[in-house]
This record gives sequence, structure tokens and C-alpha cells, in this order.
Amino acid sequence: MTISRTLVLSLLCSLALHAAAQNNSGIIRGSLKDAVSKQVLPLATVTVFTAKDTTIITYRLSDASGNFKVPGIPLDRDCRVLVSFSGYKVYRKNFTLSKENPLLDMGTIFLVNDPQSLDEVIVYAERPPVVVRKDTIEFNASAFKTLPGALLEDLLKKLPGLEIDGEGNILVKGKTVNKLLVDGKEFFGSDPQIATKNLPADIVDKVQVMNDQEEIRRNPHLPESKIGQVINIKLKKAIKQGWFGKAYAGGGTDSRHEAGAILNAFRDTVQVSVLGYTNNVNRPGFGVSDIQKLGGFDRSGFNSMMITNEGGFSINDISLGGTGQGLQRSTGGGVNFNDQFGEKLTLNLQYFYGQINSKLSNLSNQQRFFQDTVLTTRSSSEFASVGINHRIGATVKWKIDSLTTLTFKPGITLAENRNASSGMSAAQETYRGKVNSSQVDSRGNSTGNNYAYNLFLDKSFKKKGRTFSVNADLSSLNNNADDYTDGMYSTYNSGTAADSLVNQLRKAGGNTLNSTVTVSYAEPLGKKLTLEVSHTIQYVKQDNGIDFFSKNRLNEKYDQYNQDLSNGVERKGWKNTSSAALVLGVKNIYIRPGINYLTAAYKNSFTKSPLVSQQFNYVYPSLNVYWGIFNVSYNAYIREPPASDLQPVIDVSNRFYQQYGNPNLKPAFTQSLTLNVYKYDPETGNSFTSYIGGDFHRNGTMRETGIDPNGIQTARPVNVNGNRYVYGNVAYNYQYKLSRDYKASIRASLFGSYNKTTLSVNGHRSGQESFDVYPSLSLNLNFKDKIELNQRYSPGYKQTAYNDRANYKNIYVRSHSTESELVIRMPKRIVWENLVNYTYNPQVAPGIRKSSVRWNAAVNYLFLKDNKGQLKLSVYDLLKQNINVFRYINENYISDTQNTTLTRYFMLTFTYNLRNFTGGKVGGQDRRMFFF
Repeated sequence: MTISRTLVLSLLCSLALHAAAQNNSGIIRGSLKDAVSKQVLPLATVTVFTAKDTTIITYRLSDASGNFKVPGIPLDRDCRVLVSFSGYKVYRKNFTLSKENPLLDMGTIFLVNDPQSLDEVIVYAERPPVVVRKDTIEFNASAFKTLPGALLEDLLKKLPGLEIDGEGNILVKGKTVNKLLVDGKEFFGSDPQIATKNLPADIVDKVQVMNDQEEIRRNPHLPESKIGQVINIKLKKAIKQGWFGKAYAGGGTDSRHEAGAILNAFRDTVQVSVLGYTNNVNRPGFGVSDIQKLGGFDRSGFNSMMITNEGGFSINDISLGGTGQGLQRSTGGGVNFNDQFGEKLTLNLQYFYGQINSKLSNLSNQQRFFQDTVLTTRSSSEFASVGINHRIGATVKWKIDSLTTLTFKPGITLAENRNASSGMSAAQETYRGKVNSSQVDSRGNSTGNNYAYNLFLDKSFKKKGRTFSVNADLSSLNNNADDYTDGMYSTYNSGTAADSLVNQLRKAGGNTLNSTVTVSYAEPLGKKLTLEVSHTIQYVKQDNGIDFFSKNRLNEKYDQYNQDLSNGVERKGWKNTSSAALVLGVKNIYIRPGINYLTAAYKNSFTKSPLVSQQFNYVYPSLNVYWGIFNVSYNAYIREPPASDLQPVIDVSNRFYQQYGNPNLKPAFTQSLTLNVYKYDPETGNSFTSYIGGDFHRNGTMRETGIDPNGIQTARPVNVNGNRYVYGNVAYNYQYKLSRDYKASIRASLFGSYNKTTLSVNGHRSGQESFDVYPSLSLNLNFKDKIELNQRYSPGYKQTAYNDRANYKNIYVRSHSTESELVIRMPKRIVWENLVNYTYNPQVAPGIRKSSVRWNAAVNYLFLKDNKGQLKLSVYDLLKQNINVFRYINENYISDTQNTTLTRYFMLTFTYNLRNFTGGKVGGQDRRMFFF
């Protein structure tokens, strides 16, 4: 009821605003043609100003037929319309609309060609919001108002056709922005977000959007719809040096705290970033973009990133907070240095330290279904860990000449983890009652050291479309872990317990060396046809050993070697892939058929088993087709089984869940087919996105599971054919500008999937089919950026059905989630925030909560010059209902899990935003503090 009421209220507000806007505004319309040739003029800018002070009221672009229609013009106000088109004289006309005459039909306007007139005639105050020049769109920044203290990202969000997602990635009419320049030069590396997250909006004069000419040169047949974009930010004055950053500190109830600082100093091409943070509120010290951009990770690159739905993340396996469940204390710091030596050499150096202290309490309930019998396992545990990471990295980029670039990226990661846990479990069957129980204490420590580098040579030629590249990767990883287990495992037969005391040490160690080299070459065979060839060679060497030791009762040490449970595996092998493709580009059609030949040879050596040699050969096609808004692709890939799945020895770390390896596992061969559709309307800003895809597996991997009468489970990986995964999504974004001040948008989407796999429990093999459906509806209302209302509702449904109905029971899961956000930016310098999340899982097991409401609220006070100071009073989980509950379906079981999580606290935080930019100064000394 709460969800439906909120949606209805939001819709009524939208309709009311729309009605009010329609009753107080008028429309002008007309068409544009060349005065001589009488050809229509599409994408001309029609701007309406207030005649008195040339304040921009609204604007539109003419459509493909040269027609224009400009709504939202206030009545009874003297206005001026200005029509501008690159290479033509400007057309001006004053007018006034009224309630009696709210429509002005301007008929056909004939513009006079004059290539020299545009920039000379238009005075600064009358500059149109948008100018289209060939393949460049230029936005006048002053025409798009932002709030005090706004950043470049806030300005870009207001430009028509530009979209910025939650991660800060920029799209222009659905096209990816490859790089962002400032006055024609890279700004802290090639990633756009370094500028969008830090440059103030009020220093920007123009925003220019154009096709990526470098991408066109490399791939001349790429269709217009797939060419990446470049954004160039023209500043009001030469801004060549400055410093920016922020520092914050806060304290709250229940000893909650947060503090951190990040400072970035630059002068010309030199950049130094320093950061540090600590908190115990399950949050990263900084946002992803802060670390990537201000911290400079994008300048040097990163190998991996993981983001949680709570906002926590890790980069290069370094956790920066919020990545786990339970309660966390995060601490970290680092330094990043960038410099450019001349026009050819760029250097980046970085060091980062991260530490996470975690505590977690867990309650879970698993139900495994067999005919009319249910095996229910209920468990609880307490877990604590400390994770420490060091990362040292560098990037050297050498532009050998105008057509050749060499990039070298070495890196070292050192990781250490210590953990301890205590848990208990009990399992029972429908008719037999209790079948097993356990009470186990464990502790462990592990280390992981990784050295890696990437070497990339990219060369173009004077002949358009001819390219050559070499890409070499090497990774050397060493892992070691010691895990101690002390516990009592009990099984029950007719109510009688049989106890087994376990005191053991499991020592696992491994080294992995992986080296890959890819050589690629492209040769144009004509204006519309290109041949692409490549060869990849990969060498892998893995050794993985597991040794078990029992506790010595005489000296209380774990020094009694258990040879029966210990084993080791070593894998060596080569993989070669040769590929050839023809690229055909005709107008808006791009076709790339290809053929691939892969050979793989591995030798798997085991401590206790004979050598197993494996050789594989695959020939498979590939295809990419772009046609207007459609994209179809087909590809295939091979995935080798991990070494841990090959060991023919049982892993009894958990006595009630024992795992076997299988040395005869074959690599999985997967064929993937996808269809994408993207349609964007530049006039309205509406977009339609749809995709459907499927993965079809040969020699996929499944787990054959056995469960004995005491509930002890064993699992062994085996190959299986016929697995497939089909998925699809459709989404529509509708934006409606009710007036200049009122905006609304609606996003509706539907995701669904079908997964066909194979299940085997106690020798009963069955086909398994899972269906998932997740619709979503979002409504966003905005009034002058003073009031924002965002509402989202998403139900979910999942069903799993089995072919063998005699042994397995069909299961299904339903869920509901909604999010309501309200932001009010008034009175001046005051910002109110409200965010309410509601989740409902009606089918969870008894003892686990079905629903929760998490209400976060805050009030912000902005002060000091340019709003550099911010005082924030916030409350997390005001109603103290926050829970962390998951329901998971796999094979023939449902698992419900509830974890401890952060609950209500109040916090007062002060943030100081430091942004200082100046133009060049002649003479004198610059006494500002820099890090160089």
C-alpha cells in the first residue's frame, strides 16, 4: 500500500505541474531553409531570450526536415527569438505571446549563407545555447544554470543528449565518451571523470562534443552510430595551475567516527595526490571516482574493481572500505605522482595501503528438497578478520612518434589476512529428525604476493586503416594459507550420537605464472574493406599443494602429517589462438565476420596420481554486425578448469561438506550470441534500450552431490553438455520538460532470464530450469534543482523447475524492494536529504525477518566562501530496522541468510572542499604550497 500511494502521489504531482505549465506558456513554430538553394536546414538552433536583458528562456533544434517547435514560452513577456546556423547570418525577431494568442507561427524562414558572419555578429549575451558545426556540437556553458559550488559533472548533466550514470561514465546520444580534454589537452590522464568530478562549473566557457578522430583513423569503416566521442572543455581563462581536494571529520553516537583527506596539486603537467582515511561506519573513505581520479589510479590503470550495493569497493584487490558484511573499520592512505616530460613521455608512480577490520554474525537456514523429504540445516557463526594490502604501481607512456606509442605498466601487490571464527550447525530431516550437528572454532592466516606487468605497442601508418599492435601481459602470483580447525562433529542414528573430534591444520600454497602475448595487424583492401589478423600465445604454469597435519596430544602442536589427505597438482601448458576477420563498412552498416583456430595442450602432474595430458583443438567463427540502431555479435571462448578442481583428493576442511577433485575435467567451450538495440531522440532526450543474449555451453561444469543418511555431503565436479543461459532486458527512458523550471523523467525496465542446467544428487540426475523476472519502475521529478523526488519500485520473481519431479520439488521465490529519495535545497545554503529503502521477502524461513525499512536522513549547511565548508548532521537507519537478508536458490535447495549489519547512529561531519584555480602569472613568486 505504501509503495502504490507514493507512486500515485508522484504521478499526480507530475500531472499538476504539467497542467500549470501548459496554462501559463505559449509556443512558436516554423521551418528553416537556405535562401538560395531552398534546402532545409536541420539542427539549427532556435533560442528564445527575454528581450530586456537577453536571459535565455528556452531553445530547440530544428529537426531533419528543418521544422522547429519551441514550447514553454511565458505569456505577456517581451521576447526575442534568435535563429543561428553555422555559416549563415543570424535571424532575430521580437515578439510577445498572450492568453489570446499563445501560438506564433513564423512560417518559413530563409537564412542567408555567410560563412564569416556567425562568430562576428552574435554578441556574447546573445550566444545561442547550442551551435552545430559539421561533426562538432558546441554548448554555451552560461546558458545552462547550475547551483553555487557546482562541478563540471553538474553542468554536463544539464546538456541535452549527455547522460551520466551512477558511476560517472559519460554517454553522448548513446555513444561512449572516449576521453575528455581541457583546452585541447588531456587533464590528469585520459579518463573523463578526473575533470568532471573536480573542475568547478563556473570556470567553463564552452563544451565541445565531437567524433573521436583517432578511432576513425584506426577503424575507418566503423559506422557513425558506433564512433566514440571526445569532449573538449573550453575554459573562460587559461587555467594552468591550481590545487583542489577535500578534508572531512565526523563523530557520532555508539562511538561511530569518520575522517579523511585528499589533496591534489598540479602545475602544468605535474600532479601529486595524497590521501588518507579511517572510519567504522561500513563506508569507503572516498567514492570510487575520488580514488580513481583524484587518487590517480586511472592514470596508471587498474586490473580489477569490485563494487557492493552499499557503495563499498576495492581496486587492484585493495579494499577501501564497505566491501564486506557485518561491522567494519577501514583505514588507508596513499600517494600518487604524475608527470609529463616533454610531449612524448608520461610517468605515473603510486603507492597505496589499505586495511579492513571486520566482525560478522551470521544466521542461515538451508532447505534441500527430496521428493517428500526436506533436509534442513540451520547454522550460526561469529567471524572476525583483519586484511592488509600494499600496492606499488607505475605507468610509463612513450609516444615514439606521431603514429607509435609504447606503454609499460608494472605493479606489485602484497596482501595479508588474519581471521578467526566460531560456529555451530544442526541438520534434521522431515521424518528422521536430527541427523548431524557441529561446533567448530577456526583461525587462519594467509599471504598473497603478485607481480604483474603490461606492455603495449600501438602503431598506425600513413595509409589510412593500417595498424599494428603488440600486447604482452605477465602475472606471477604466490599464495600461502594456514587454516586451523578445532571442532566436534556429531552424527545421529535413532537418537544416538556418534562424536568425532577434529584438530587439524590445513596448509595450502600455490604459485601461478601466466604470460600472454597478442600480435595484431590490420590492412585495408579497399575503401570499404579491411583485413584483420591476430595471433595470441599464452603460457601458464600452476602448482597447488595441500598438506594436512593433526594435533599432537603430547606437545599440543599440529605436526602429525596426514599423508592420506595431502596432495598436490602442477599444471603446465600452452594455448595458441589465430584469428582472421574481414571488416566491411558501407554507410551505416558495419560487418565483421571472422574465423578463429585455438589449440591447447596441458600436462597435469599429481603427487599421488599418474600424469594427465590434455590436448584440445577448436575452430569457431565470430561475427559483429552494426546496422543503424542494431548490433548483433557472436563469439566463443574457452575456460580451463581451476587447478583446485583437478586434484583427485578429498578436501575435508568441513567434515559435513567434503569436496573431491576430478583430473579428467575438460575445458568448457561457450558460444555467446547477443542482440543490442539503442535508440536516442536528440530532440526530446528520450531513449530506448534493449538487449537479448544467450550463452551455450559444451563441457560445462556441474557438481555431483551425494548426501548420506547422516546428512554429510560430498561434491565432485564433472563435465556436462546442454547448459544454456538466455537473458534479456528492455528499458525506456522518457524525459519531459514541463517548463523551464519543472522536469520529469520516467524509466521503465524489465529484465528476465532463463537458465538450463543439470543437477545430480545421490545419483538422481535431472534437468533444471530457472526463470527470473525483475521489472522496475522509476519516477524522477525536479524543480529548479531545488527539489528532487526520486521513486523506484522493483518486484522480483524466480522459479526453478525440475524434469525429475519424482525426486525434486519445484521451488520459487518472490521479493519486493522500493526506494524513495527526496532532496530539498532551500532555504539558501541548506540542503535536506531523505532516503528510504524498503525490502520485503515473504518466504524466508522462520526466525529470519521478512521485511525492513531503512530510513537515512541528513541536513547540510553550506558556508564559507564559494560554499567550501559543509556541516552535515545525519542519521543512519532512523527506525532501527536495518537488516541484511538474502534468499538464494541453487540446485534443489533454498538458502536464507541473515547477517549482522550497521544500525541506527547519528553523526555530525564537517567537510572542507578545497578548489583553487588561477591563470598564469608573469613575474613575482607563487607562495602557495605545492608538493613539488
